[in-house]
Amino acid sequence: MAMDDLDDDRATSIVLVTDGVTNTGVIDPVEFHKLSQQHDIRIFGFLLGNSGNWPLMRTVCEGSGGFYAGVSNADDIPGRIMMAKSKILHESLHDAEFQIKGVKTFNTTGQMPGKIYRGEQLVMFGQYEKGGEAELVLNARLTGEDKTYRTTFNFPDVDTKNPEIERLWALDQIEQIELKANAGKIPASESKDAVRDLGLQYQLVTDETSMLVLADEAFERHGIERKNQQRVARERSAQSARHAAAAATNRRVDKAKPFTPKKAPRFSGGSGGGGGGAFPPLAALLMALFAGIAATFGRTRRKA
Repeated sequence: MAMDDLDDDRATSIVLVTDGVTNTGVIDPVEFHKLSQQHDIRIFGFLLGNSGNWPLMRTVCEGSGGFYAGVSNADDIPGRIMMAKSKILHESLHDAEFQIKGVKTFNTTGQMPGKIYRGEQLVMFGQYEKGGEAELVLNARLTGEDKTYRTTFNFPDVDTKNPEIERLWALDQIEQIELKANAGKIPASESKDAVRDLGLQYQLVTDETSMLVLADEAFERHGIERKNQQRVARERSAQSARHAAAAATNRRVDKAKPFTPKKAPRFSGGSGGGGGGAFPPLAALLMALFAGIAATFGRTRRKA
């Protein structure tokens, strides 16, 4: 219904508040994705309830160039919708693409975000072979103009302070795989195999794996290797070491060459545009984004 009587001369924004539970009409994620590709629209979704179908919502929203967010019953729903309005009324970085030069990276997630909206934070996960100085380059367009942001920083050879990042990387990989399957970009059988392998390797509960709970003697009697116990012990040891530190560690790595200019351009939009805070939205977004990249790439490495 929202796609009826669209204006062919401009893009249309649709705000969808739903539990995502489909029981009539188009109910297949692949078909929903195809439907959203038929028009120049942006779907911004708010998913309500604990049983919400977030894979479907994510497929529909990201496939159209929009975004989605989960909303609990206790949230300020009108306030969340006002946040969406703020994003819609301000220009976004579009055709965004990241490049990391100088250090060989692979298995990255989030490297082709497409659109980055006002106030949105983007975290990239990935693996790299060995440490060294790297250059991060973000190419995007803003108000029809090409924009480039860049900085340099060092990848450590080994960093064992945050072993939890390995599982976060695996979870993000699983989400990317499921998103591609829901959009019909990869076969369901291939998706299930990849999710199962990641779940087993990194001890994660997924749609294809389960967690086995037994008494200690039962594990020994059946000869079951307790990989999760070993991983949890390593993670808790690192957590204890971090808690024992005298002060928090600043993980920002672009101090010598800031990723964004000191005076970043402010966004402009329709009614209510231009406001929204005492800091430049673009600069705040990219600095948060860059901090996420620096923290996540610092631990996971390919094993020989």
